[in-house]
Amino acid sequence: MEMVIGLLGILKAGGAYVPLDPGYPQERLDFMLHDVNAPIVLTQETCREKIAAFTATVLCLDSEWDKVSKACDANPDVPLRPESLAYCIYTSGSTGQPKGAGVPHQGI
Repeated sequence: MEMVIGLLGILKAGGAYVPLDPGYPQERLDFMLHDVNAPIVLTQETCREKIAAFTATVLCLDSEWDKVSKACDANPDVPLRPESLAYCIYTSGSTGQPKGAGVPHQGI
């Protein structure tokens, strides 16, 4: 349930989602996090250590509802266009290095 809430919040705020599988090797997760340079990472407490080396703001949706409840509850006035980025998915890349592919709202 937290994932659905997180996804809706990200998109409603005008952000883009980058799926991170905690089962990925640590090196791959580190590369993706640094490559995308996300200002905020939504996660769960059990996955927090996987992103410990990354300097973004981290919010655990399963344990930090006190922080969420203090946030503004007004609808954000963020203009989204069809070409606005909705999410970025990382492939294995032809060289073995992950490669990000952005998908706009129009593509969904």
